[in-house]
Amino acid sequence: MIYGLIFLGPTKYSTQEQRSGIMQFAKKHKLNVDKFVSFNNNPDILMFQPRDTVVCYAWGCLCRETQFLRVFIQHLVKNEVCLYSTTSKYHIDKNMDMKTLQYAFSMYEDIRANFWSNKTMESAKRRTVSGRQPGSKNAKHILDGKEKMVLDMYNSGLSMYAISKKVKVSAPTIKRFLTTQN
Repeated sequence: MIYGLIFLGPTKYSTQEQRSGIMQFAKKHKLNVDKFVSFNNNPDILMFQPRDTVVCYAWGCLCRETQFLRVFIQHLVKNEVCLYSTTSKYHIDKNMDMKTLQYAFSMYEDIRANFWSNKTMESAKRRTVSGRQPGSKNAKHILDGKEKMVLDMYNSGLSMYAISKKVKVSAPTIKRFLTTQN
């Protein structure tokens, strides 16, 4: 069965533009769209059976959530469902080895999960080596060693803005410091 997906959610393409684009694509590629499926959020992936074909107007009209997009494409690949976008040269069709594509998606997920896990561990190690424990705040402050100079300038009548220019920090930093001192 050949499905035409019409996304009703927020998109720059009207439903009529999507429908006519899908029909032109189907005519050009000698496909006969059996059913149009309209959806607001995400299409029901269980509707697509093995060896079906799905045509959408643009990749942005495929679903609403990026997390769902990964699940959706994995389901299509697993069930050997062909996928076309009328505005893109990229597609999934019968000429591709679906088993290899499914393997590639699984490998990508494994690589992505391991990559982020390793990056998180590396950053935690880096913080620990530099002396900062996970969850601790930075002990160094921008005004460390300049407190007496700032108080002297303020007591001599300089404005907070003038002090901030001389010390090369922001005026709110000076204001915060002076309010905690008084």
